[in-house]
Amino acid sequence: MPRICAIFTHFASAGRTLTCLRHLGAQTRQPEKVLIINNSTADDAVLPAARKLAEEVLAPGALEVLQMESNLGNAGGCSHGIQYAFAELKADYVWVLDDDSWPRPESLEQLLAVDVPEDTVRMSMVIDPTKGDELSWPLTIVTGNENKPWKNVTTRAELPEGNEIPSRGGWLGALYPREAWLRAGVPTPELFIRGEDEEYPWKVRAAGFRFITVAASPLEHPSARIPMIHYTHGAHSFFYEPGLPESRQYYKVRNWAWLQRLKHPGNYLRRLAACGFYIILTLRAMIHTDEVSVRKIYTLFRALHNGFYGKLRPY
Repeated sequence: MPRICAIFTHFASAGRTLTCLRHLGAQTRQPEKVLIINNSTADDAVLPAARKLAEEVLAPGALEVLQMESNLGNAGGCSHGIQYAFAELKADYVWVLDDDSWPRPESLEQLLAVDVPEDTVRMSMVIDPTKGDELSWPLTIVTGNENKPWKNVTTRAELPEGNEIPSRGGWLGALYPREAWLRAGVPTPELFIRGEDEEYPWKVRAAGFRFITVAASPLEHPSARIPMIHYTHGAHSFFYEPGLPESRQYYKVRNWAWLQRLKHPGNYLRRLAACGFYIILTLRAMIHTDEVSVRKIYTLFRALHNGFYGKLRPY
């Protein structure tokens, strides 16, 4: 039987962290290990509460807490967590969660029930229970069309039939096998937040893996408070999140530009053009949502500049 380690980061979210732990304890097929990566202080009051809850809902010794020296964000924390889970805990798979992503009782069992080749990453379907179990965010699926190999779907009605949905990749709810870690390493810690969800799946795909989303494995996660703006141009999609704080906007844009540098290292003009289109579409969305401000525009340009030149500077 494969040895599963579920991981998620904690920082100033006691209620969410304990709820996530409780949902993991309710799994019909429990993970052998649950790793809380603590970006908070070592004396955070949630830790003794988590250990007490683990004694009630998990197998003895299942809970591990990995203490970070400071707040490394989700990317930094999970980078250390994945390394620890595979190298020290000897996990066969790491199930990536977040403190506000809560699997339903059958979620892990349904993931493992799907028989796949070794070079496949299985993912839970991320849904919002407050919105009738609709998708929490767009899912990029494989179309089989040479001219447009990928398609972003935003509703369940757009999904193809069947339980196993070929997808472009994912982070939250993904069940990464040990071999993916051996070939692709870990997420880049300096991404901090809002970057590991694109960077790590890309690295794993580049290492020869494919992804499938398992419809029967639901993962509850809140969707954006305000609906996202979606622009399409040919096979390309652009999403803008209204109401995003400048700090999160900065990391999202910086990490996107940095990833383009990884994908197209020798194609300066292509990356420059992509950044130009990113600016145009972002300004269009800002105008549409009445979010134009000097601070937001400055954040946009600073983030693109840093990412374009490979400088993962903090906000």
